[in-house]
Amino acid sequence: MPQRFDVLVIGSGAAGGTAARILKAAGLSVAVAEAGPFGGTCALRGCEPKKVLAETAHAVARVREMAKLSGVRGDLSIHWPTLAARKQYYVDRVPPWSEKNYESLGITLLRGRARFTGPSSMLVGDTSVEAGHIILATGSRPQPLNFPGADLLAVSDDFLNLKELPRRIAFIGGGYISMEFAHIAAIAGATVTMTVRGDRCLKRFDRDVVAQLCDATAELGVEVLYNTPPHSIVKTPTGFLLRAGMDGEHEIEADMVVHGAGRVPDLEGLDPSAADVAVKDGKLVLDGFLKATNPLVYAAGDAAGVYQLTPTAVMEGRTVAANILRGDHANPEYAFVPSATFTHPTLAGVGLSEEQAKAAGVAYEVRMELGLDWSELTRLGIGHSGYKALLEPGGGRLLGLFYMGEDAEEVVNAAALCMRQGLTVSQIMDMVWAYPSFGYTLRYMLS
Repeated sequence: MPQRFDVLVIGSGAAGGTAARILKAAGLSVAVAEAGPFGGTCALRGCEPKKVLAETAHAVARVREMAKLSGVRGDLSIHWPTLAARKQYYVDRVPPWSEKNYESLGITLLRGRARFTGPSSMLVGDTSVEAGHIILATGSRPQPLNFPGADLLAVSDDFLNLKELPRRIAFIGGGYISMEFAHIAAIAGATVTMTVRGDRCLKRFDRDVVAQLCDATAELGVEVLYNTPPHSIVKTPTGFLLRAGMDGEHEIEADMVVHGAGRVPDLEGLDPSAADVAVKDGKLVLDGFLKATNPLVYAAGDAAGVYQLTPTAVMEGRTVAANILRGDHANPEYAFVPSATFTHPTLAGVGLSEEQAKAAGVAYEVRMELGLDWSELTRLGIGHSGYKALLEPGGGRLLGLFYMGEDAEEVVNAAALCMRQGLTVSQIMDMVWAYPSFGYTLRYMLS
């Protein structure tokens, strides 16, 4: 006899958890199915454990940079086993807290991998379940790579779970994962190489500001090889040999080779065709309400395949819950989504890049400066920084901001709020900002 619920949520992370809590509070019967530990990608194997490592690396690098300027004495280093244990302390607390929280709300927990058995039914482990609506919040997995030796690649989970830091690490890809982990590893003392398929890193960010980050990356000792797609990996007596480039012309010896070349929605084992749920190019086919081709099925978070950010996952979870409760009426809003890569220094952005504005035919003015000499940065010893702001012509609204420097994520959060409220440059400049603060630097960028 199948268990029956108003809503079955597949995945216990930010997207699924948000939707489940809202729907349960509205009086619906809700179950959450999870194949692994409860808590989701961000808390267990993504942004939260990464931030433990990144914050430590950032602090160490910052003190090193300030040492000569500010009279700090003594060498500073990272003892990786201690840092790894500290990271694990935070991770280990998540599953029991998550389970207890769900159960306290009256949400049923189901353990096991889920598979569709019909338009409104699934098998979760050995449990048969029927539901009025099903929400796919299964997260993401590393994008499949097809070249000889690809099965030897480590993934981001492996890096986060290192008990000892390898002496030599190679990263494939030039996105968030590779860039953030490369900075952490280099600051902690590893020899690091990145191989990038194209001619740039971090394509979601402004090219000119990213170039400043690449200078900072090189100064940390990270070698970045552009236009070098992975060619092959072989095991050697001392580790691995990664060949990269169209003909494998670059040879990189490493103790660990990490897949940082992007992630895709995790639809493994779901058998969506059994529920008339269409998939195209590895992604669920969704309408503007995040509904699949089966009207009983929705998706949110990384599984929806739009953004791979925790805040958008929460927003999508809220959107799906609203549509289930009151009929399809809510659309996810992606116009003012800030994002950050927690490198050293941090790079963050929101709104239109110059490339996007040109492609869309949007009229704009540019404010840009690289290699900033603001006292807020120079007193910290920050040598690489910069920003680019796009404004409506004539001092209108802020259209986009990309900034690299201390507290960049918070500066961009403030900019996102200003953009969402439709404030003009003069209105932003009329605001009273705490000084000296990094938030105040937004005034410099718009003046």
